[in-house]
Amino acid sequence: MRSTQERNPFSDAASRVLRTALSKPSRSWGIRELARLSATSPTLTTLVLKRLERLGYASRESSGQARLLDPAGLLLEWAAWYAIKPLQEYRFSLDGKVSPKKILNLMAKHRLDLPGKWALTSMAGASLVAPFAEFREIHVFLPKAHQLIPSWRKIFGLVPDSVGPIHLIEPYYSTSTNEGVRVVRRIPVVSDMQLFLDCYRYPVRGREQAEHILSRLSQDWDRG
Repeated sequence: MRSTQERNPFSDAASRVLRTALSKPSRSWGIRELARLSATSPTLTTLVLKRLERLGYASRESSGQARLLDPAGLLLEWAAWYAIKPLQEYRFSLDGKVSPKKILNLMAKHRLDLPGKWALTSMAGASLVAPFAEFREIHVFLPKAHQLIPSWRKIFGLVPDSVGPIHLIEPYYSTSTNEGVRVVRRIPVVSDMQLFLDCYRYPVRGREQAEHILSRLSQDWDRG
């Protein structure tokens, strides 16, 4: 039976601990330092590490320190958990036949006009930082999407379309999705870690793209 003194490491707040620890998985982390850098409490951090230890993904080196084990395996388990979680999304197209790459160019052009802390993810996001597989759809994380969509429709000329290529998505992780967002070719893109999670759940060549991103992350881990 799962201990009540553990915490699901893949939940919203707890995932901040994972994101921080996986940024440098080979090092030994002090509990208070990890809590401070992940903007969580030492109590939450401790409960997350207890769960990871039980799963075989962490080793407690002392009462105040821990080290991750098998970061790639941990990330894959996280992705499998995340892949079945529902996401609230709204689909649109643009008037006329517009290619995915053309849509990205338009997003770059209107970046400063489009409201909200939005960021590109999934296959289109990966195409800008770790290109591997072709993409046909544009996935955009847009917190408070239901409030901001009217402005997006007006500025960007979006047309509601149940099979449209543009997905405006309410992110599952309300507090940690924007961690590590960077601007690439004038478009905000989520972190490699979040790209991995979103590509892994994508049905068309998503796992292949995710594996490519994992290779990129592993290289970063090897460099320390």
